[in-house]
Amino acid sequence: MEWIDILKCPATGDSLKLVTEQDLNRINQLCKERKIWHIDGQPVNETIASALIAENGQFIYPIINGIVVLIGNLIMITEKNLAVVIEMDEDKSLVQKFYDEKGWFADTEGNYEDAVIFEDLRDVSKDYLDKCHNRVSRYLNPSGTYMLDAASGAIQFPQYLQYSAGYTYRICVDFSFQALAEAKKKLGDKGIYIFADMTNLPFKDNVMDGFVSLNTIYHIPRDQQVTAVNELYRVLSPGGKGTIIYDWYKHSSWMNFWMLPFRGVVFIKNRTLSFISKLAGTKAPEKNLYFFAYNEKYFSTHLPPYKLVVWRSLSVHFMRFYIHSWLFGKEILEWVYQKEEDYPERCGRNGEYPMFVFEK
Repeated sequence: MEWIDILKCPATGDSLKLVTEQDLNRINQLCKERKIWHIDGQPVNETIASALIAENGQFIYPIINGIVVLIGNLIMITEKNLAVVIEMDEDKSLVQKFYDEKGWFADTEGNYEDAVIFEDLRDVSKDYLDKCHNRVSRYLNPSGTYMLDAASGAIQFPQYLQYSAGYTYRICVDFSFQALAEAKKKLGDKGIYIFADMTNLPFKDNVMDGFVSLNTIYHIPRDQQVTAVNELYRVLSPGGKGTIIYDWYKHSSWMNFWMLPFRGVVFIKNRTLSFISKLAGTKAPEKNLYFFAYNEKYFSTHLPPYKLVVWRSLSVHFMRFYIHSWLFGKEILEWVYQKEEDYPERCGRNGEYPMFVFEK
């Protein structure tokens, strides 16, 4: 488990080490005596099978079913005065709840709910989407020791596996246990599974040979998105390369034009439903998933140096609305893909999904 050397305590920045069998027996005895506490001050009642511990000996991070817990109330402390109340940001809680309870569960066809809701899974779109997924690899180093997959999710598409094919380890970070459990099924011993927060990555500086963060940053609260990107850049090693896929949403000039009729219908529908709900005295539906998209001007002044290229020009709504096999859908998508290949920067700035490329 040489990879432990690249970890750091998210609370103190200290190095971490694997708890020895002797120390584990001592810790479990202290748990029985109610002398080990969770970070929120509650005594630990369960037996620990494996764990990491900070150099100062004060913070213990359990390893549960191969997943290293480096965030949340499952963290353990050896001194009760270190206890703190951990309250997750409401927007982050929405994201965690969605993926733990819904997003990373597969339907009878093997498709995750996340893909069913947010992706176009029709045959007419498959070739185009596959080629867009394959684009990511060309902007990464082909090989290395550690590739970080930040907010890995369940690694839901087979194409995602190629990004780390030449790396010794793929480090999956997520704050959904369900996501990491699903990722573990696909990667096995090639994966390292870390339950952590992207805005406070538990890794030392300059340790990753590459990173990917796919369709995630815009689900982070708006005032923490730059922090998350800077964290990814911090852990990237000299010569390393990383990519982030983002969503311009209403900042995409091309999608704004083509989706104007659709958005007008949605606007009227939402206003009508809201009006009916108020008249009926019913509550507005709860939010499922937090989303906020900045424009490129904001990022250009807040991020480390990057190159902007296209990942995909077309939004899911555009494809579902306009692309159909009986309307030469495959031919249209082939033409779009070729234009993206010819003009990657222009399509990245004006289309729906840009790809930020970083090199240290």
